[in-house]
Amino acid sequence: MAALIEIKRWCMVDLSFLPEVAQELGKLLPQSGVVAIHGAMGAGKTTMVRQLLKGWGATEEGASPTFGLVHHHAIHHQGYVQEVRHMDLYRVEDEDEAERSGIAEMLADDALNLVEWPERIPGLMPEDAWLIEIQVEDNQSRTCILSQLRG
Repeated sequence: MAALIEIKRWCMVDLSFLPEVAQELGKLLPQSGVVAIHGAMGAGKTTMVRQLLKGWGATEEGASPTFGLVHHHAIHHQGYVQEVRHMDLYRVEDEDEAERSGIAEMLADDALNLVEWPERIPGLMPEDAWLIEIQVEDNQSRTCILSQLRG
């Protein structure tokens, strides 16, 4: 059975520390696979994705793909172009809708998939998914935790 293993934890007084955390986080994430990004509404999930894409040299700024579900980005990594997808599943009703939308297929291929609101499709998330959790503390500071499911 897979267990969630914490890799690193960052404490941020406010979101102004996000670029620094994203720079370090971007070096730890895999080049392909699925990264689930979990946090409450307004916690900074999309802002984190924007900072990751910026740090990776994406050709366009990350935007919330809520209405289109998926934004495709090209980044240059070690001499080749890599596809990074930013998925915002907030408006997805269930796993059937995600499958009809092609989300299940995208999660299984070689791109890096950054998935906001992964709890909408728990049965489609792969066993080896990474997790970025952004927690909003009582004083409005943030804790960012990077973990990975390992079997």
